[in-house]
Amino acid sequence: MLPELKSDPFGYLQQLGKTYGDVYRLPLPLYDVVVLNHPDHVRHVMSHRDGEYSLIGPAAGAARKALGASMQMMEGGEFRRRRKPLTPMMGRQQLSRVAATVADEFANRLTRWERFAQTGEPIDLQHEINGVVIPAFMRAMFTMGLSDAELHRLDVDVRTLMQSASSPLLLGAPPRVLPGDGNPVQAWLRMRRWVKRRVEERLADSRSYDDLLQILLDARYEDGTPISRRDVITEAIMLIGGGYETVVAALAWTLALLPQNPQAQQRLYDEVDQLGGALPSYADLDRLEWAKACFDEGQRLQGLLLQPRFAMIDDVIGGYRIRRGTLVGLPIYALQRDPRWWGPDAETYEPIRFYDKDIVAARPNLAFLPFGAGPHRCFGAAMGYLEAQLFLAQLHQLFRIQIPVGWAPEHDPALPWPVKGGVPAVVTKVPVAAQRI
Repeated sequence: MLPELKSDPFGYLQQLGKTYGDVYRLPLPLYDVVVLNHPDHVRHVMSHRDGEYSLIGPAAGAARKALGASMQMMEGGEFRRRRKPLTPMMGRQQLSRVAATVADEFANRLTRWERFAQTGEPIDLQHEINGVVIPAFMRAMFTMGLSDAELHRLDVDVRTLMQSASSPLLLGAPPRVLPGDGNPVQAWLRMRRWVKRRVEERLADSRSYDDLLQILLDARYEDGTPISRRDVITEAIMLIGGGYETVVAALAWTLALLPQNPQAQQRLYDEVDQLGGALPSYADLDRLEWAKACFDEGQRLQGLLLQPRFAMIDDVIGGYRIRRGTLVGLPIYALQRDPRWWGPDAETYEPIRFYDKDIVAARPNLAFLPFGAGPHRCFGAAMGYLEAQLFLAQLHQLFRIQIPVGWAPEHDPALPWPVKGGVPAVVTKVPVAAQRI
């Protein structure tokens, strides 16, 4: 492998785009990747509806046989057939109910940060965010509260599976083959058993629930048939994996960068202050526009290394021939820091990029891809924004975050691209008068 790719994959792909342009071939030990570094090329790949550029590619059959079928493993009509009955899961009606659960759990968990404010001890902010978001998402998913031991076990297994997904690019550590933490096969089997128990308990329960699991179980295709039990379990695991870990990483980037722009940070406090100290609800999300802009700017600078797609057809992109079977990669990090779309200050944290409607309209839509695009755009994007906006609002109602002077976040090369080594921070209380409680 090229040593530059191993030592600094994000910066290296950014430099390759500047050197070789919008289409280039990146050689890797096991295969080559054709990298597409322009929003128009991204649209070409992402807009296909029938699997011409597949998320899973030739491995889909084997993956489904081993794991069960989820939407990520489907294309075309089959994908649309599965997605349609699950759409209410992320609709406004369901999310309004979920928001109350999430906000309540956030409030409960954030009160535990009082001890950090009292002692002034440095914390790893990324780790502590994790401890707030995981239990909130799991309550939204399963209603039931989980013990700290259960939450820890699930978190370790989810991170194991996500990090193993980075291995094909040979950037993260290789998966562990010996028994123990870090073994993806054991992690998957353990999660399947855990989710299977939750499904069986729910099916034996005569009570009514408004959580995400219930929507999965109640979903029916147009002919009235349910999703198979095996596939319900697989869909639930995929939801867990995408429902909190990616949000935690993006929030960590947001809060690592926000203090670098004191005016933006103060504007967030001012916006949150308009809630009058009340616990934010789903109805408040439209009022928390600056919080959303802060999160989007954090996601922009976080980026992700490559969004892979398998060409299932012969094609031409940007004048270059793409043969069937080619692995193409969309360099989201490089796209989201490209001065052509983001200006000469593209490396600077400026949430106004996402708040000012004229600035937003002036750039290509697909220069920003935090949740992907096209048919396979992240199913839970609305849930991710809900979690992020509520968390940022509730955090800033209660605390001020200070990051060491001179410290800057670095990328961990494994999914979901968290801040390498965590986020050092000191937490202090917002003055009581400012909380308006």
